[in-house]
Amino acid sequence: MIKKGGFLLRALTVFCVLMVSLVANIALAQVPGPGSGYNSGFTIQNMSSSPAACVFSIYDQSGNVIYTSSTISVPANGSYFVYVGGLSIASGAYAAQVSCDQPVVAIVNTTSSSGNAASYEGFDSNSTSSTLFAPGLYKNYYGYTSNVTVQNASSSSITVTLEIYPLGSSTPIATPKITGLAPGASKSFDLSLISISNGAYSGRILADGPVAAVVNIWNSNGEQYAYDAVSSGALKIYAPVLMKSYYGFNTALTVQNTQSATGVITVTYSSGLVVTRTIPAYSSVLLYTPNEPLPVGWIGSAKVESTVPIIGLINEGSSQRRAGSYLGIVNATSEAFAPIVLKNYYGFSTSITCQNVGDNPTTIQVTYSNGYVQVSPTPVPSNGTIVFYQPNVAGLPDGFNGSATITTTGQPVACVINQNKVLDPSYVDWLLVYNAFNR
Repeated sequence: MIKKGGFLLRALTVFCVLMVSLVANIALAQVPGPGSGYNSGFTIQNMSSSPAACVFSIYDQSGNVIYTSSTISVPANGSYFVYVGGLSIASGAYAAQVSCDQPVVAIVNTTSSSGNAASYEGFDSNSTSSTLFAPGLYKNYYGYTSNVTVQNASSSSITVTLEIYPLGSSTPIATPKITGLAPGASKSFDLSLISISNGAYSGRILADGPVAAVVNIWNSNGEQYAYDAVSSGALKIYAPVLMKSYYGFNTALTVQNTQSATGVITVTYSSGLVVTRTIPAYSSVLLYTPNEPLPVGWIGSAKVESTVPIIGLINEGSSQRRAGSYLGIVNATSEAFAPIVLKNYYGFSTSITCQNVGDNPTTIQVTYSNGYVQVSPTPVPSNGTIVFYQPNVAGLPDGFNGSATITTTGQPVACVINQNKVLDPSYVDWLLVYNAFNR
């Protein structure tokens, strides 16, 4: 999440882990999923009313800068797309840094030649940390496996340790290390190569200096998820999109304790259902929405309150093998940013789902980068949600690829964006999910 203090007065550096057109001899530990042919693109959104001058650099896995862009201009309140697969660099796995003279945010989309796809948020320079948390890690858990790709955001080489905790346990069962990680470089922990039993886990990443980290999750069916590891938790988080057999979609809510003491969480679903769980230190609890006493065909949201700071992970999946992840939202505000908004762009369209997490009803407005403004037809009630489905927005042309700014009449809002080839019946993972950025 974007920090507010003094933010507008300085340039922003965004850290991104990028996977580009992998060749066959790259180890699985360095890639975001099975197979090869991965390419990435990232979209930079300018959060200010002035044009942003940006430069990005691409780092190889030894920390060498192998590409630096010329200065690019991102329009005021607009966005700029970079397709890394189209850059003049060799095939390989890379990391990137984007520096701008205005506040920006960034989203990374990664796809493979076999159809695997995932999305995650770029880290701003305030979000890197020497301690990060990963609520959902897997080793052959119902066929799902994970890796954790860590990028060194410091100016010297560091050692990184991954503590792996079984669900319900406050004792790590493995602590693999990466040593000599060079500045700007990235390397991966692959759970399939670590000597632990098959199952679901949580993780704590400890480093000698600030790092950014992305978790990738996949299975042999071609479903793929990705999310950011985060530096700290909160006593309250929000999940705007939860589903139980909703047009074939289901969700799983995983909550991790970021403290050394046991805590208790209370999950209040928008249906009125309330669930309580105990959560050990640094461990996670998993609430699979289909197993909860919710109506079949339900779609809604949840608020998670805790006695200790927590983070949350929501995985979306469908019978059509579509898969995507987003993080439980904290620090919601009355303004949020969506860098990627699409209307039938090469078959992809988006939906923006927003949860009013304030105490009073609020009108929600979406201002698109082409200038069109969409307003909720009625105020959204407290803890209520609304979906802005871009294919139904008359003010967006067919093939639209842009960004959006979301504002309210004073109440904080938590928003999630789903990207999907809705009209494509293929059993291919075309789903990409990310959190809107609050300011």
